[in-house]
Formats: sequence, structure tokens, C-alpha cells
Amino acid sequence: MAINTNRRRFLAGTGASGLALTLPGLRAFAQDTPHYPQLESEGTIVICTWGGSTDERIKSFWMTEFEKEYGLSWETTSYPDPAKLEVMDRIGNVEWDLVDLEGTQMNLAISKDLLRPIDYELLYSVVPQEELNQDVCKEYGIGSVAFSTVMGWDTDKFETGPQTWVEFFDTEKFPGRRGLYAQPRPSFEIALMAAGVPREEIYPIDMDEAFEALDAIRDKVDLWVERTSQWGVMFQNKEVDLAGASLGRLVEEKINGRSYDFTFAEGIVEQSYWCIPKNAPAGDEAMKALTWFMRAPGQLEYAKSSPVGMTNITITDDLPPDVAAYSPGNPVNRTTNLYIDDVWWTENAEEAGVRWLEWLSRS
Repeated sequence: MAINTNRRRFLAGTGASGLALTLPGLRAFAQDTPHYPQLESEGTIVICTWGGSTDERIKSFWMTEFEKEYGLSWETTSYPDPAKLEVMDRIGNVEWDLVDLEGTQMNLAISKDLLRPIDYELLYSVVPQEELNQDVCKEYGIGSVAFSTVMGWDTDKFETGPQTWVEFFDTEKFPGRRGLYAQPRPSFEIALMAAGVPREEIYPIDMDEAFEALDAIRDKVDLWVERTSQWGVMFQNKEVDLAGASLGRLVEEKINGRSYDFTFAEGIVEQSYWCIPKNAPAGDEAMKALTWFMRAPGQLEYAKSSPVGMTNITITDDLPPDVAAYSPGNPVNRTTNLYIDDVWWTENAEEAGVRWLEWLSRS
């Protein structure tokens, strides 16, 4: 779980920062919209995020205008951790009002009765239900961003790269050094697709089958990357020819004119959720801010600034073509995606983690 946390911290920070060099800058913008009396607020909320440029996006695309219009001030802190939330809840001192949790983290928090239900009556009074992706509208959370792992390659070595994980590990067609994340998620999914398992048959994962598939690709992986911040150095130093890496990092390489490209084919997508702690001191006010977050204007600006999927599906047609090309929310780009089953991972994370470390430590 710690490695995944590092991954999210990276995506929230340096992984998206390169986009600001080409895509619209992070700046507060005025939203021409009706006033919603039901969002009138007071006081301050604490928003727990993954830090970095995520905080700037919250400020620029949502909270600056919300505070001006509705009176709610805010501050941010980091990093989301269900264990810390559990301790705060147990001692009666919950410090967070709104928190961005990965799907597995949300499920764990739900199992410990740490979250309050989302107030969809309030939300839909401002943002019509049909505007939102209902697949990520859960009882105790609503989609914040979806982030991706995709196949990338050095264009100085390959004019066209692999389009499936089977091809990715075809050393005759694509000879070269390969890198993957040193974590079971999404290595299980990658290995199983490389073994020819159809996307729709990946879950529920047979762990024995997953490790057999990992054994088959083990000798073809030259670098297991434990921290996603390493990708930038590896790409710039040309230490890998093919990589199963974060979309944010590969987009950054491409828009900065460096010799890496990528494909959305068989990309692996993981969803995060905005959640409100059950005993948040300003939970009602946090729900009002969260409602504002789901409106199309701010969601569109966020999507322009970072290659992540958003919850408001009405923004797709408004993305500029150069931005849509890198957006995992673009229907053209998500036709062959595999979506992480966070319920399976919540139930099996402990066993998977132990077995993964044993497998990875073998010589």
C-alpha cells in the first residue's frame, strides 16, 4: 500500500507538473453561473489531499471562486491514510472534513465505519444526475480523479510501440530493456494480460495464476521501479526502452519533445474518491464544497491541466483537441482500458502483498 501512496503523491505533484508547460496554467477563473442558496456556507474546511499541484488545482479551479461566492474558507493537508483517520475517529479528534481516498482506501474506511454517506439530494440539486458518471458515484464516495498506467516506449528505438501487453513482452518484436512498477497492483493485471487472459476475465484474480504469469515475464523485466519519481530520470537517461509507467509521466515526456511515446491500448485505470469522514467537524460544509467540485466548469479546467479522468462526463466534448488526445476520459482513449477492481484488492491486499514481496525477493 505504501508504494501506491507514493504513486499518487507523484501523480499529484511532478507527474502532472509538466503539463503546465503546454496546457492552460493553474489560475483562478470566474465561473458564470447562477447562485445556489443551498451552498451558502460558513467557517473553514480541511481538505486532505495528495499534495503538490493537486492543492493548486483545488485552489484555482474550485475553492477560490467558492469562497468568494459562498463564504467558505479552506485549508489543505496531506496525506490520505485510513489508519490515521481511524485513530482520529477513535480519540474523537477528526481533523479532516474532505479527503481524497484511493478506491481500496475508501473500502477500508467503509469497513471501519469511518465515512458518512454522500448527500446526493444536495448534489443533484446543483449538478444533474445525468451529468455524472454513475459508475463512480458510490454511497460513501464520489469520483475525484482516475489515473492510469500505460505502455510507453523510446521512439528512437521503436517507431511504433506495442499495442498489447502480449506484444510488450515479445522480446523478438521489441528487443530492449523493460521497466515495471514494483508493486502487485497493477503487476498482477499486466502479467495476466501478457499471458493472454482477456480483460473481462481478469477478475476475480486467481493469485496462483497471477504468479505463474509473473514467472513467465520475470526475466524480461530489467527494472522494477519502486518510486514513480524514478521514471523521469530513467527516461531522460534512456535507461529503459519500454515501460509500464504512469500516464502523467509519459505525457510529460511527450509534450516536452523527448523521445518517448505511449498508447492507451490496454491501459490500466485506478479510481480515487472524494469522501467525508463520519465525524468530520465541518462535514455539512464539506458536502457543499464537494457539490461545487462536481460542476462542469471546474472539472473541465482540471482535465485541461492534468491527464486524469474526471466525474462530470459533459466536459468531454469541450476538451481542446490537443488536450483530448492525452485524456483518459476521452471515449476514444478508453475503449480497451482495464479498470482496477478495488473491491477485490481490498479483500486480498494483505495476502497479495506478502506473496509479492516473497516473489520479488527471489534471486
